[in-house]
Amino acid sequence: MSKGQRLIKKLIILTIFISSLLFLNRILFPPVLEICFNGQLDLGEEKLDCGGICDKKCPPPLMPPEASDINVEWVKYVKDGENNYDLVARISNDNISWGLSSLGYRFKIYNDKNELIKTEDRETYIMPVGFIKNETGKYIIYDNYKYEGNIKRIDIQLYDYNWNEIKDRRELPDYNVEIIQINNAYGKIVENGPEYYFVYGETKNTSRYNFYKVDIAVIIYNNEDDVIAIGRTEQATMGAGDGWEFRIFWLQEFTDEIARIDYQAQTNIFSEFNFMKAYGTGERYLVPR
Repeated sequence: MSKGQRLIKKLIILTIFISSLLFLNRILFPPVLEICFNGQLDLGEEKLDCGGICDKKCPPPLMPPEASDINVEWVKYVKDGENNYDLVARISNDNISWGLSSLGYRFKIYNDKNELIKTEDRETYIMPVGFIKNETGKYIIYDNYKYEGNIKRIDIQLYDYNWNEIKDRRELPDYNVEIIQINNAYGKIVENGPEYYFVYGETKNTSRYNFYKVDIAVIIYNNEDDVIAIGRTEQATMGAGDGWEFRIFWLQEFTDEIARIDYQAQTNIFSEFNFMKAYGTGERYLVPR
């Protein structure tokens, strides 16, 4: 091998060595511009694609909303038979990405002398705007309260606000739809039988998750938009894409003519215990903050 050939061989080896170093350096230490726009939390970043080595400043941490963001729109009651009352309140949430995994509420019931005769404490949950049918709010129902006298008014008190934020909207169905839909719903007077009226509907789980519990509320209104009947039921173990029929009935004749019926079905996406396990893993939409 001549001297010139040996020189060319050395140059080729050196070129290969330098190229390998450059390639390895790019793998181990990618350019800052690439790191800060790759959609991953890399070493040197404060948060995803921001802070630290990146020019983009990270937004301040999101704080849970205020209690004032949950609005009590109205509270009403209906007498359903002798010495039997059904209570309902409608509450709404102004937040797009925040909801309540749990919310304590207290119904306060007063008699015709304006005396407090009963307090009833229970718990519910509230979805963000977009998970509620027509964004009209959520119904809270306390049915079959027994009282031999007359009720004059009821109030509701809210407490224990446990806020949760949606983790990733990409995991959710299209945003402005109900996770649990109600289809083929109708109401009908019973001609012959112990019942006076019933409503029927079919639920459908539009998400890719399986739920242990679905809550269904039915509110019947007259022409003045006053509540004349209140009903509720539950459905259990609803798989993704599945659904069940439901039927709610009333024994007593209503005090007024029916103008419209509002059907609502919801499930608590903030509770990991509401998600049935699939393929051996637990699933949920989000994590608490």
